[in-house]
Amino acid sequence: MLVNEVLKKQAAAARTAAGPKEVEEPKTPAEESGVRTTLAMVGFLDLLGFSDRVETVKTEEDLLAIASDVEKIRELFEYRSAKKSTNEVHSILDKTVLAFSDCVILAVSLETEMVKVEGAFDVLGSEIWDIAISQSRCALGGHFLRGGIDIGSWYYDRARDLLVSPAMVRAYKAERDRACYPVIAVSDPLYYLLRDHPGRKFYSKDSDPFPDQFSSFKHPKSGKRIRFINYLRLVAPSLDWQYDKATRDAYMKAPLDERGQIMEDGYMRNLSGFFEQHKAMIVSARRGTRGAVREKYEFLAQYHNTELERFLSNRKDLRVRL
Repeated sequence: MLVNEVLKKQAAAARTAAGPKEVEEPKTPAEESGVRTTLAMVGFLDLLGFSDRVETVKTEEDLLAIASDVEKIRELFEYRSAKKSTNEVHSILDKTVLAFSDCVILAVSLETEMVKVEGAFDVLGSEIWDIAISQSRCALGGHFLRGGIDIGSWYYDRARDLLVSPAMVRAYKAERDRACYPVIAVSDPLYYLLRDHPGRKFYSKDSDPFPDQFSSFKHPKSGKRIRFINYLRLVAPSLDWQYDKATRDAYMKAPLDERGQIMEDGYMRNLSGFFEQHKAMIVSARRGTRGAVREKYEFLAQYHNTELERFLSNRKDLRVRL
C-alpha cells in the first residue's frame, strides 16, 4: 500500500483509539521553528488558460466562477487542509503546500525519519501518485494543469513568509519552457534518481511501479524528450469496484465464488466512466479553440486515446476524435 495511504489510515486509527480526546499532532523540529531547510522534491503547478479567462471577465459571476475553480484546485492539492489525517501526514512527511493565485507549490522532504524507514523510492513514488490523483480529479472537473517537479534545496521560513529554492525555480522553468502541453513535467535528475534507485530491486518486474509513473513526448520546438507524470495510467488501476449501492448489495448477497466477478464488473463500469468523463472534458475544453491553444488539447486527446487503448481497447466510442 502507498505510504501516504498507510499514514492516513494510521492517523485515523490513532484518533479512534484515543476516543474524544484529540491526538496531538506530531511536530518536526522544522515545524517548531517555522523554518525548513532540506533536500526535497518540489513541484510548481498552475491552471491552463487561467490568464486568458481572467482577461475576458465581464461580470462578477465570471470572476467568482474563476475563484471557485482556483479554490477547488487548492483543495485537491491539500492546501490548508482542515482534515486532521491529512495534516498529520504532511507533518510526518515534512510536506509543504503553498498557493498564490492559480499556482500551487508543493515540497516533500527527503531528510525525514519516514524516508529513513521506507526509503526515498517509496516516499517519492507515493507523492507522485498523490499528485496524479489530484491532477486526474482536476481534469475530470475540466481543470487541466501544467507544471514541473524537480529535486533540490528547499528553504522555507513560514514566520517571515520567505521561500528560496533552486528546485522550485527549475520546476517553474519546466512549467514555463518544457510543459508546452497540459502535463506535469519531470526533471531529468528526478527521473534518473527514480529509474536507478536501489529501492526498485525490492519489487518484482511485474510489481515495479516505475515504468507506469511517467510518459514522454518530443518538444515540438527543441526536439528534447520531455517526461511527465502519467496520471491516467497511475489512477486507472486504483479505481474502486463499488460502482453504486446496487453493486455493493449484490456483492454482500452473492456466494463467495461469485463476488470476484461482481467486483470486476463494478471496476470496469467505473473505469469506463472515468475515461468517458475525461473524454468529455477534453472535447468541451477544445471546442472553439484554434492555433496553439487547440494544439494543447489535441495533445491531451492523443494522450487520452493512447491510455484508453491500454485499458479499454474495445471501447472505440470513448476515443476523442482528432
